[in-house]
Amino acid sequence: MRQVVVFLGPTLAVGEARAILDADYLAPAAHGDVLRAALRRPRVIALVDGVFERVPAVWHKEILFALEQGIHVYGAASMGALRAAELDRFGMRGVGEVYRLYAEGVLEDDDEVAVAHAAAEDGFRPVSEAMVDVRATLAAAAAAGVVGEETAAVIAARVKATFYPRRRLLLALDAGDAEHARLRAWLPEGRVERKRLDALALLHVVRDDLATGLEPFQPAWQLQRTRFWESALRSVRRTAGDEDGESPFVAADGAVAALLDEFRLDPERFTRLVERSVLSALADDAVARAGAAVSPSLRQTALDEERRSRGLDDPERMRAWLDERGLAEQELPGLAGRFAALRWVRRAYRDTVAEELLLALRLEEDFPRLAQRAEEKRVLLAEQVLPDGDGPTDGEVVAWYFTDRLGGAVPARLQDWSRAHGWASVDDLVRALRAEWVFAERAAGDRL
Repeated sequence: MRQVVVFLGPTLAVGEARAILDADYLAPAAHGDVLRAALRRPRVIALVDGVFERVPAVWHKEILFALEQGIHVYGAASMGALRAAELDRFGMRGVGEVYRLYAEGVLEDDDEVAVAHAAAEDGFRPVSEAMVDVRATLAAAAAAGVVGEETAAVIAARVKATFYPRRRLLLALDAGDAEHARLRAWLPEGRVERKRLDALALLHVVRDDLATGLEPFQPAWQLQRTRFWESALRSVRRTAGDEDGESPFVAADGAVAALLDEFRLDPERFTRLVERSVLSALADDAVARAGAAVSPSLRQTALDEERRSRGLDDPERMRAWLDERGLAEQELPGLAGRFAALRWVRRAYRDTVAEELLLALRLEEDFPRLAQRAEEKRVLLAEQVLPDGDGPTDGEVVAWYFTDRLGGAVPARLQDWSRAHGWASVDDLVRALRAEWVFAERAAGDRL
């Protein structure tokens, strides 16, 4: 897949566009098409032409979804200019004069950019003229002294009053009027194709941005995932073949496919990987269904807790951790959203999870062994009495656990680590560690 997807139709011929920018050129976008393109993860989506009236138009939320995924979205000339004027505050980038007129409120009607056109097999050839092109042409004619401004305004009003599929500037001119006759003679050379010029400008902007380096887009907002949105997303994924296939674990990238093989060769590890993925997906769904907003501050808090629980407080260690996993720092907002959703679900479903945890314990393959070990430890501790001052200190037993058992360092924020791993407090963790130390010492003595 190319790194740029462009939705283009009657505004500009694909051959002319391709000479400027190498891209996947798709037909004018309808509802769902931008979302389908976003699921392919290009670097850029450029929206020029879109459909409306006969079928649902491009939905604002699918553009926001693309932006949230780090994809740069540009718009110009036609439907792209309309959507860019509406979404530029969210990061969609508008290009050209038509976009400016909509963004500044000079133009408001959608039909200003509408044209009738031929089918795809005829290259979407336009068969009517866009009102914005008519206005630009008349303004140029008035500036050149071909017609007066009052005459230009009258002609523009005539064209505007005509249903858009029948709009043609020549048809609005009177046969016996001198000014109209001058305009008719001037048109072949003087006509202004405003939409086409804006589309060309858009392609040049995208090409130049790519050449100078284009990092993934980083939104300063969060997309609200309503139940309706999630349903639409699943529908698009199904039609794109991303759901209900033979396997949900297929990767097109060779390196990723090879890595998946390594995990699949260890069935238990792969099952745990899938279960964690399912949990994350369900957490996102639960947040969306509840209409809960995971704010930027909650995301940052969740990310900070995750870093502390993994011993990644130091920025250098964090960067090294990301590098080891092939992750970029630009992906941290997405990771933060995942951690925040899981954190929200843990709190919201705390009682339910506590009940399920007891059943999950019994379903673990290692349950019989661990249950027997837990009982032996409980009996031993009931019989064991350590004199005051005997045995390791709290610090020593903590160091023993993290260095000898886990092969790492004691976390800098032990309280955060404890809570993240199921302990109510550090005291609760130390109690369990001391019991484990006593049990391990007894087991070592029995072996001697």
